[in-house]
Amino acid sequence: MANAIFFPSRPKEYSFTNTTSVTITHNLNYIPNVQVLVNGAVVFADVTHTSTNELVVTFVNATTGTVVIR
Repeated sequence: MANAIFFPSRPKEYSFTNTTSVTITHNLNYIPNVQVLVNGAVVFADVTHTSTNELVVTFVNATTGTVVIR
């Protein structure tokens, strides 16, 4: 039988302002689903999971928005 992974009851949100790179230490001990929102719309971004507890989101141009992880 497979082990179940329980996700946080609420998504975690991390805001960022006018940057080309965001490093997030979430300490969830798993690789979460990542969404990037700019002006309320989901956008594409380069997401690198550096470990099960940290990720880096990179943009081509300086951007302001929110990273949502689950």
